Amino acid sequence: MARIALVSLLASALFGFASATFDIKSKNNVAVYYGQGPNQKRVTTYCQDPTIDIIILSFVNLFPEQANGNPGINFGNQCSGESYHGPGFEGVKDPSKDSLWKCPQLQEDLYTCRQTSNVKFLLSLGGAVGDYNVNGATNGTSFANQLWGMFGPAQEAWTSLGKPRPFDYTNTTSGNTTINEFRIDGFDLDIEHPSEDSDAGYKALVTRLRSLYTTFTDKPYYLTASPQCIVPDANLATILQTTKFDMLFVQFYNTPACSARGWISGNPNYVIGGAFNKAGFTFDDWVTWLSTTKYSQGAPIFITLPGANPAANTGAYITVAQTQLIASAYYCRASFAGIGVWDATYSEQSIANGRFFFQNAKVTLDAAAVDTRLSCNKNKREIEGKSFIRRHRAGAHSNRKI
Repeated sequence: MARIALVSLLASALFGFASATFDIKSKNNVAVYYGQGPNQKRVTTYCQDPTIDIIILSFVNLFPEQANGNPGINFGNQCSGESYHGPGFEGVKDPSKDSLWKCPQLQEDLYTCRQTSNVKFLLSLGGAVGDYNVNGATNGTSFANQLWGMFGPAQEAWTSLGKPRPFDYTNTTSGNTTINEFRIDGFDLDIEHPSEDSDAGYKALVTRLRSLYTTFTDKPYYLTASPQCIVPDANLATILQTTKFDMLFVQFYNTPACSARGWISGNPNYVIGGAFNKAGFTFDDWVTWLSTTKYSQGAPIFITLPGANPAANTGAYITVAQTQLIASAYYCRASFAGIGVWDATYSEQSIANGRFFFQNAKVTLDAAAVDTRLSCNKNKREIEGKSFIRRHRAGAHSNRKI
């Protein structure tokens, strides 16, 4: 089932966190979606929050076939009503379909984020809303080239033709104009509609993106997916088997049979470190299914949750305390990568202990990292125990009478 998508941070004294530095091998990553929340704050609010490691810009909600030859983007109130002119598709121009909106405020803020934070930015394709599709391998390859030209590293072959770079920030000061490049850190696929060509277009899209990534070695570029929790997600199964995916942000909500809410309901007496029932929760099933793919075995998996009640279907939201329980249950899984949150804006409607939902997610993960009740922290428990014994013995010897 699709997530509900509608188109403030607390004082910095609340935080005891260092600036976020994403590590794909870490279990303590927090990823938030941004672009569809109501009355969104500027993205700088979130990239400068030390509890966030990844921001997933959402969405490229139309593809060239539906948007006059350009992709269509929708980031809610962060864009203007002016669009880039599309080149047309397969010889047909229809300006009424132009949907590559200009987002000057977002351009400026992304530039600021690059100067002030280490947050990774992914650009998500698809979403629950939008009549998008890619038909045919040729169109899939062309779409990948277009995405890379627009949102990847700036290249002379692209810019010299006057083609759009929607995230680059043009700064004019004292009559001098500077174009500041912004390149995303990767693309995410949140495909929630059935393919019309047996996935030929999508397979070509991801294959070409993965190939383009190898042409620039300045930094890692990621290919990720946001599947529903049913294993496998019918709209992504073939695509996920086509090439390597670096991370999965599995939506464990809105589908009751495999949801986090179902796990909470099925484990009313769970205590951290204790045994628990699967209760339909499919984290382990995703690990098993990925192990059957050629390229994405062991890919890190995020438990993605709604940030507040209005962010999802009724009853799908779980509280901060409940999130701590399910995160602790799966924290020691080798593929566990952290917590994803839909989305940044909604998350601010859920406040506990003076923190927003995504901030509490980082607190939860940091606590799990040192919780000696968890099996992967057993060595820490043994070391602490031996240290206590040594201190106790030393104290006993020092108290002996001479």
